[in-house]
Amino acid sequence: MSTTSSRGARGSMLRSPARGLSLVVALAIGAGCGGGGGGGGAGSTTPAAFRVVSVSPIDNANGVALDVKPVLTFSLPVDPASMTASSVQVSATASGAVSAGLSIVADGTGRSLQLLPTQLLAAGTTYGILVSGTLRATTGETIGGVHSFVFRTVAGMPGGGTTLPTPSALREANGSLALGRRDHTATMLADGKVLVCGGYTAGTTVTDRVERFDPASELFTTLSGRMRQPRAGHTATRLSDGRVLLAGGWYELAPGTLHIAQTAEVYDPTTGTSEDVGSMIVPRADHAALRLPDGRVLVTGGSELVGDFLSDHASAEVYDPDTRTFSPWPRAMSHTRATHAMVDLLDGRWFLVGGSDVDVRPETFDVATGTFTPMLPAVPDRARFGVAVARFSSGDVAVVGGEGVGEVLHFDRASTTLLNTGSGTNRPRAYATATEVAPGQVLVAGGIDYGDRGLVLASCDLVVEGGVFGSATYATTVRFPTGMADHTATRLGDGRVLFVGGLGAGGGPALSAAYVYRNP
Repeated sequence: MSTTSSRGARGSMLRSPARGLSLVVALAIGAGCGGGGGGGGAGSTTPAAFRVVSVSPIDNANGVALDVKPVLTFSLPVDPASMTASSVQVSATASGAVSAGLSIVADGTGRSLQLLPTQLLAAGTTYGILVSGTLRATTGETIGGVHSFVFRTVAGMPGGGTTLPTPSALREANGSLALGRRDHTATMLADGKVLVCGGYTAGTTVTDRVERFDPASELFTTLSGRMRQPRAGHTATRLSDGRVLLAGGWYELAPGTLHIAQTAEVYDPTTGTSEDVGSMIVPRADHAALRLPDGRVLVTGGSELVGDFLSDHASAEVYDPDTRTFSPWPRAMSHTRATHAMVDLLDGRWFLVGGSDVDVRPETFDVATGTFTPMLPAVPDRARFGVAVARFSSGDVAVVGGEGVGEVLHFDRASTTLLNTGSGTNRPRAYATATEVAPGQVLVAGGIDYGDRGLVLASCDLVVEGGVFGSATYATTVRFPTGMADHTATRLGDGRVLFVGGLGAGGGPALSAAYVYRNP
């Protein structure tokens, strides 16, 4: 199954444990309004037409993130003209008001208001949100009376007082790439070295060159053997014998004309040679691949070109290294995906998320049965192309960004639930990287902010596991010298993280830079 998208030829641009502690929300929201808390109007059993129907964080929530953005959802659309500085106020019950902005959530209903505090909330503090009786629905009804909810912030950062990394955690590697590239692959080899393959060097130019990074010297070596075909937006999967399967991706059919490959090859980093293997069932770019326990490689989703448009796949196929051929996987994903993420949960399941503008449900793949099972999406959520994910050492997963998306989600492996953390990156990020840099800490690096004229970002955020919504996200002072997007991040054997290549600030030639991050 596939769907045709009007997104254009994306390959020519970028696609590609403590859960406890509390914030108090006191709401003056109308007599007879349903919900928790006390002090409501008396006597009426008929709900008011205009009332609060849900609050996030929920009543009596504990361990709320310090950068929480509370959301109030009403029974009717809110009249923007009634939204003033006094309509909804955030206040610490002990010390008074905290400045915050107020906006209508862009979900198409006009029923949800989000509060945007202008500073981090204080740790271990009770807060209130006061809704004025003058707040009005578009139908003219006003909120009246008093109603209250309570929640309290986490006592320090989740994870036990984590210290945010400083700029000194990131530095240039001793060496750089011989050839700048983006939308390439970086694969950890059995000996701990990193194989860097393909990518765009500039514009639509795709390379077949291969380089290898040595963590001991922090230097790159250009291997004499090239790939059989130039590739960008392809997958690279290390096989059981140490060789690397390279499949699909974009290539130039002619100068300036991109096409999507159906071919695949196996590269041997010990000899620097590559050999063709059987082609995939369909062309795929911006797909995902992981190695199954039996040594085969499962490939999911991706796009192929149909005229000038992209057709995204829901299908999957499997590569058998014994026969060197691909065959169709008997079951498809629940819906189409491209530029999505697929991560091994290490419990016999994989987690798939993102890569569709028609269906935002994530899903799990059961390695034993070979079946895909859709899940309920996070609420709220939206389309995520170019999403970044990282598995915490606990087995849970951080889901970060996408085109125009800053919200961070948390996948709870035990309950198979995807939560909206209510906490976001300091800028919307797509085509960023996410890497666990310490237990319970994921560093989100670079990316593109499409809401700011396609600004390539140099900043980094830290997602810290813990709290009632799974994790919280904090801005850091770690910066790349230039913006980076569509780069790779590889965690090395000693815990360092290697960042390679990417699109630089201003959208010029792909970067040859390499950086090393070491957690403080």
